[in-house]
Amino acid sequence: MNGVDPVMARAEDVWYRSYPFWDAYFALVLVGTIAATAADGLPPGRQAAAILLLVLLSLAYVRVGRKALRSREERRPGCKVYAAALVLMFVPATVLAPVTSMGLAALAPQVYMVYGTARGFVLMMVLFSGAIGSAMVASGAGVTLTLMMMLVGIVCSGLLATFIGRLSAQNRERARLIEELDRTRGELAELSREAGVLAERERLARDIHDTIAQGFTSIVMLAQAAEAEVGPNRHLDLVARTARENLAETRGLVAALAPPALAEGSLAEALRRLAADFALPVDLDVEGEQRPLGPAAEVVLLRVAQESLANVRKHAGARSVWMSLEFAADAARLTIADDGRGFDPAAVASGFGLRGMRGRVEQAGGDLAVRSGAGEGAVVEVVLPCSA
Repeated sequence: MNGVDPVMARAEDVWYRSYPFWDAYFALVLVGTIAATAADGLPPGRQAAAILLLVLLSLAYVRVGRKALRSREERRPGCKVYAAALVLMFVPATVLAPVTSMGLAALAPQVYMVYGTARGFVLMMVLFSGAIGSAMVASGAGVTLTLMMMLVGIVCSGLLATFIGRLSAQNRERARLIEELDRTRGELAELSREAGVLAERERLARDIHDTIAQGFTSIVMLAQAAEAEVGPNRHLDLVARTARENLAETRGLVAALAPPALAEGSLAEALRRLAADFALPVDLDVEGEQRPLGPAAEVVLLRVAQESLANVRKHAGARSVWMSLEFAADAARLTIADDGRGFDPAAVASGFGLRGMRGRVEQAGGDLAVRSGAGEGAVVEVVLPCSA
C-alpha cells in the first residue's frame, strides 16, 4: 500500500477522493476561459458581460454545484438549481463571446457526473447550442457546416457520457462490494469469536470431566473400598460424602459449559433442531428409551453430528441424509448416512474432519467407524458407552 492506511482506503473510494482534483480542474479551465475572453478583443460591453456570467457561474458551482457533485444520494441536492444556472449563465456567455465555449471542457464531465447519461446528454445539447449558434453567426456558416458541427458535438458528448457513465457504475459497484465485504468480514469475525468461545467452553468441560470429575469418582470408590475393609468409619464416610458433593458440583460445571444446543433440551431435541436447520432433507430416527447420557457423551455425539453434516454439505453432493440415535442398555449409537458421491475413507484419513471426530470419540471411550465407496454414499457410526 506504500503508506496508504487500509482503513482509510476502505472508508473512501478513489472516485470520492478525486473530487478536489475536479475542483482544481474546473478552476483552471474557468480561469483560462476568462483570460481568453479578456484577450479576445470583443467590444467592452459584451466582453464584460461574458466575464461576469462566468464569474457568476463559478459562484454557483461553489455554492451549489460542488455539493451536488459530491452527493451520494439518488436525488442530489441542488441539481435543478445548478442546471438552471448552467443554462442561464453559460449559454448567454457563449453567445456574447464564442471563445467562452472552451469552458465546456470542464463542464462536460461535471454535467455527466451530476446528472447521469440521459439527462446529462440533454443538458449538454442545450449548453452546446449557444456555442454552435454564435459560431454560425460569426462565420456565416451554412446548413451543412452547422449540421456537421452539431454532429461532432453530439458524438463527442455521447462518447464522454458513455465513459463517465461506466466509471460511475463501476464506482457504485465497487462501493457496494466494499460495504458487503466489510459486513461479511464483521459477521465472520463474530462467528469466529463465538466458535472460539464455544470451543474453549467445550475444552474446559472435557478437561474438567476427564480430570477433576474422574478424580472425585475415584476418591468415592477408594473411600468405599477402605470402609468395606475396616468397617464403618466416620472419617471415611466424611471423605466419601465430601467427594460426592464436589463431584455433583463438578458435573454441574460441565453441564453449564456444554453447547447451547444441549442446554435447551435433550440430545435428541438438539439433533432434531440440527436436522431441521440443515440445507438438505434429514430423516431422524430415535430408538430405545431416551435418557441422559452425561454431558461429555452428549457433547461428543452432537459434535460428530455437526461435523458429519458439514462434510455432507461441503463434499458429498448428496440429495438427502438419514440420521439415527439409538439408546441401548449400556451404550448409545449415532449413525449418519447420506446418498452422495462417496469417498475412500483410507485415502482421506486426515481429511473431512475424520481425524478430529475419531480423536474426540476415542477420548470419550467410544468407537467411530466410517463406511463409504465411490458412488455409494457414506455412513458414519459412533458407539459410546453410557458411562462416558
